[in-house]
Amino acid sequence: MKESRQKQFAALVIAGGLLLMAGCASNPTAADTEAFRSDVDKIFAVWIDTNINPDPEGFIAIWDENCIKMASNKPTVIGSATLREMKRKAFQMVIYEKVNVDIEEVQPAGSFGWAQGTYLVAVRPKAGGGTINSVGTFLTIFKKQPDGSWKVYRDTMMSAPALNAARKRSIR
Repeated sequence: MKESRQKQFAALVIAGGLLLMAGCASNPTAADTEAFRSDVDKIFAVWIDTNINPDPEGFIAIWDENCIKMASNKPTVIGSATLREMKRKAFQMVIYEKVNVDIEEVQPAGSFGWAQGTYLVAVRPKAGGGTINSVGTFLTIFKKQPDGSWKVYRDTMMSAPALNAARKRSIR
């Protein structure tokens, strides 16, 4: 089962890469990259805010209707309606105490673009218990919308045990 999921993940990453290459009609200018980075920063700011201040509708607003979200050891979420329900359930179960996103690289590519980096999430179960910390890496693909805005189209997150061990003390 685990091997099957790894193969699915690898296939999606490869498909995403091919999709991005297909969308590259020309090399983006520095201004294109700077504008895309600004838009990505705003999207992740909303992502963080709508988790810290539980807002499932605000959270879903940054996602493309046909989105796919994959995370380590969790089922793949397909479509914004499914993602909305998953986020509502999460907000019922946990309080997001801290969410950080460190974007290491961005690249626009025609109608698509991507960002990769690391994340840090600290949640506390509403049922009681201590804070659960997670640190990992992400790759997010964005899709340009008809109005020219960007939305999250594909998102992958992988917990990184080595990063978790190294950063556990820095989460407060």
